[in-house]
Order: sequence, then structure tokens, then C-alpha cells
Amino acid sequence: MAILLTVLQVLGIIVGIFGVYLLIVALVPGLSVPAQRLEEAKPTSEPDAQPSRSRRDVSFEVRGTSVSAWLFLPEDLSAPVPCIIMGHGFGGTKDMGLEPYALRFQQAGFAVLVFDYRHSGDSDGEPRQLVWIPY
Repeated sequence: MAILLTVLQVLGIIVGIFGVYLLIVALVPGLSVPAQRLEEAKPTSEPDAQPSRSRRDVSFEVRGTSVSAWLFLPEDLSAPVPCIIMGHGFGGTKDMGLEPYALRFQQAGFAVLVFDYRHSGDSDGEPRQLVWIPY
């Protein structure tokens, strides 16, 4: 009975903290992102279409291995802009559906870096498509 009471107290504390968080986010201006209509986004390209003109192919080194990436920059770079870094899911590559999201973020004024993990996609490394999670 004492263990059940302790578990319920912990759950109550967690729910309370989450409720306070939601209340703060809902009531404090500036902590939430204003809604934008999805209809304003440009249609996405077909998988076999030419790459976006606003996309730059870039690469960088990580532990001696070249990592392939796409860089999307907003049109207005008169001031520093926030950057969103996007990586694909396990077994995937950056080519597998990330570009439409990157374009939408770019249209909203963000810089976006979409990359292939080492050993995956256009990035260097052997063996290919390696998924290794140290534990």
C-alpha cells in the first residue's frame, strides 16, 4: 500500500509539473511559435526532380570522414538567422523526404542543414549504412 501511495505521489508531481509547463507556454507570449498556414508552402518536388536552386551541396569533416549535407539559406541574410539541423532516421538518407521540410523551414526564415550520417547515403565511411548505438 505504501509503494502504491509513493507511485501515485510521483505521478501527481509529474502531471503537476507538466501542467505548469503547459500553462506557461500557453500564457507567456514569445515562448510559442505563431501558427502559419500550410497552404502557403510551395508544392514539394518529385523524388526524381532536379535539386532545389536554393539548396547548396556542402560537406564537412567528422573524425576524418567527409559528411555530405545540403544547406538551405533564407533569402534575407541581413541579420543572423537561427539554424535547424536535420538528420535522417536509422537506415535512411537525407534524400528520403527531408527536403520538403527543409524548404518549408527555409521559407519561414530559418537556415537549414540536412546531412547524411557517416557511413550512410552520400557521406563517406565503410561499412555502408552502418547503424551503431553505443551503450
